[in-house]
Amino acid sequence: MALLIIIILSFLNLTLGKNCARNDVPEHITWEKKLKEELKCSYRFALVPPPGNETHPFTVNVRFTMKYFTFNSQVEIFTVQNLMYLSWIDERLKWDPKKFFGIKETYITSVNIWTPTLRLFNAADSFDFERFYYVRCSVKSTGRVDCMPRMVHLAICSVKLKNWPYDVQECSLEFGIYPSKWTNFRMNYSSRAISMFGAEYGAEWFISDYKQSGNRSSDNQLKMTFFLEREAGGLAAVVVYPALILTFLTVSSLLLDVMMHVRLILVCFSLYSHFYFLSELGMNIPKDSLDPPTLLLYYRASLILTVMIGTVTLTLCKVCRLKSKPPSYIMSVNDFVYNGYGKYMVIPEWDFKRDLKENRVNEDWIKFSNAVNSLLIIVIVVTYVGLYFSFVPQPVPIKY
Repeated sequence: MALLIIIILSFLNLTLGKNCARNDVPEHITWEKKLKEELKCSYRFALVPPPGNETHPFTVNVRFTMKYFTFNSQVEIFTVQNLMYLSWIDERLKWDPKKFFGIKETYITSVNIWTPTLRLFNAADSFDFERFYYVRCSVKSTGRVDCMPRMVHLAICSVKLKNWPYDVQECSLEFGIYPSKWTNFRMNYSSRAISMFGAEYGAEWFISDYKQSGNRSSDNQLKMTFFLEREAGGLAAVVVYPALILTFLTVSSLLLDVMMHVRLILVCFSLYSHFYFLSELGMNIPKDSLDPPTLLLYYRASLILTVMIGTVTLTLCKVCRLKSKPPSYIMSVNDFVYNGYGKYMVIPEWDFKRDLKENRVNEDWIKFSNAVNSLLIIVIVVTYVGLYFSFVPQPVPIKY
């Protein structure tokens, strides 16, 4: 019985219910649906470019807004997430608003119409130009199409580490077209094709400057170059400042008495510290660059100077303990230094009066050791000054 009632009610709903149905769909929605159906008929195939594109490339306005970027110096990949603004005129998408309820604008998905595809020439992925995007595009009755796809581009960026860790890398995005009958257009961009205001930067790097170049008549039509400056505060504290401290420590050891074990201990400590910080430098430095950081050359040169100071310290310590009479050329050197203006350059002068009273050393050997040590101080200091200005990296002034 229940089944019979259900069948009767369903029959009444099918026969009488249509008369009671309400049509709540707004009229402009109905007209917009008809408009899209008519526009769809204008396209035989969504990949076919606008008419006349094969022989006379038309213009596509291009604008980028950077949302995020990262730079991996280990693998030399510059990654940028851009919001692209693309606009062009497609004659096949024109209509008369008077015929479609006054509608002047509608939205169509990019897969249903022809859309320009940009090629990244220096892409880490060789198939970057085949990345099609799916986005809703604004289409106006004048045939103007506006699309805003969000794209991620991976570009190759060679690392130059000469001024590491204060290095500045130049990374570029080189855009153009892949010449074919499906993509043949000319890019139109402003003097600054990208906006970086409000972009989220990746760790360790920030963009300090930007320049742009290009040739609209070639395939590679736009090159945007970004100057990436490393945030080197932490690295400098680990690898740069210790180099300066070791320099001061090494030079200070030259002012100590060669007969005292403190000088030799200080030189050995400086030597060990050089090896330690060289190992730290090896762990922090990027490995893929062809040009080594000049800071590495400074550490190596300082290590050689420290070894030389240690060798001279042991030699002078032995010389100062000699009791025999020095050769005539040693006496000539002493007379030249101490009987002229050279005596003012002998700093420091070690006090060996106690050893002289006990007749355990010869005063001429001590004077000669003082002169040699003073000459070594001048050579080491001048060498370190030259190494500092040649090899110690300096922060690069920030440009905006």
